[in-house]
Amino acid sequence: MGLAARRFLVPVLATLAVALAVTGTFLPLFRNEQPFTSGTVRTVVGAWRTHVTLPGRDEISGPSAPLGAALLVGAAILLAAAILGFRRPGPAASRTTLAGAAFLLGAVGTVGTLGVQWLYDPGRTGPGLSLEPGLWLLIAAALTAMAAAALSLREPAPGRPEWADPAVAYADTTTPPSGVAITVLPPERE
Repeated sequence: MGLAARRFLVPVLATLAVALAVTGTFLPLFRNEQPFTSGTVRTVVGAWRTHVTLPGRDEISGPSAPLGAALLVGAAILLAAAILGFRRPGPAASRTTLAGAAFLLGAVGTVGTLGVQWLYDPGRTGPGLSLEPGLWLLIAAALTAMAAAALSLREPAPGRPEWADPAVAYADTTTPPSGVAITVLPPERE
């Protein structure tokens, strides 16, 4: 894949990850059904609210842990990366894409631990937990963001081909008078 195609694909993937993450926060993440003496208790967990339906009663809804806030922060960082990538592709856009992908991956992982906690809770009986569309969209958003981050990694500078050659970069250097060999890193490209 050429550099021009990669520079276009990275912000497109970041934008897709933002859309998937934001949409996923408004859909149910988990559904849990527990047998109860007079029926089944259904709990639906979303990024913003938890809905509980008890047998013979109306649905009870209340705020849940603010899972959506962390997801939206990750989406906002990726949106900034996409804007940077479309306007000025370069190191700043690449670093912002990496940061946004890492933040979103961490937020989705945190949401996933909620399902693992419910799945292995010894107080719950029966395999009543199901993963809902919101969680699948969040997983797709995290995978898309990781793909954007991987594609955003920079290629070596065309004017510095010697730094791309490991034999030259790690060649044995003479020891300075201080007796401590210091590794010289390639110059930063702005």
